[in-house]
Amino acid sequence: MRCRTLCRLLTLTALTLPTMVIAFAQPTPSASGKVLASSLVDSLHYDQPPGGKLLIVTLAQPNHRQNCAVRSLTATELMCKGPFDRTRIYKSSDIAALIVPGDLDFKIRFVLAFNAALGASIWGTVVLAATCPGCAAATGIAALFFFCGSGAVLIGDDVPDSLLYLVPGETLRVKLRY
Repeated sequence: MRCRTLCRLLTLTALTLPTMVIAFAQPTPSASGKVLASSLVDSLHYDQPPGGKLLIVTLAQPNHRQNCAVRSLTATELMCKGPFDRTRIYKSSDIAALIVPGDLDFKIRFVLAFNAALGASIWGTVVLAATCPGCAAATGIAALFFFCGSGAVLIGDDVPDSLLYLVPGETLRVKLRY
């Protein structure tokens, strides 16, 4: 009787977890429908909190994106925190465009983590099958959870890059990632 109850609970959990993961994997609505701000200062004060991540395209390198974690903003310059705590300063007259990055990098990291855990739990199931069948069943259920979690992350809607600011009269030469 006890084994049957435990089996029913595990089956219920195995059926419920994937649907919960899919339901919670949906991202927030995209900000791609925003109207571009009229000036650089207005766009950052209105849309981007300090410490937020941006991609910057400069007039000197219009085909290259540069990552920026916003430290501070004045009317004349934008201060970014770079790698290894290096500070970069961009003058507002040198900035051609500001792009808010999408969630592609975040999704890739999640999928890689879920797949690594899936591989480890499959390996654990194979190793434990001969010595502890109950433990092998538990790691098999964990493998199913990680497999469903990876699929749920991939099924979720992508949030594409969105253009936050573009200098009037300038065209964007880098493509926005979907």
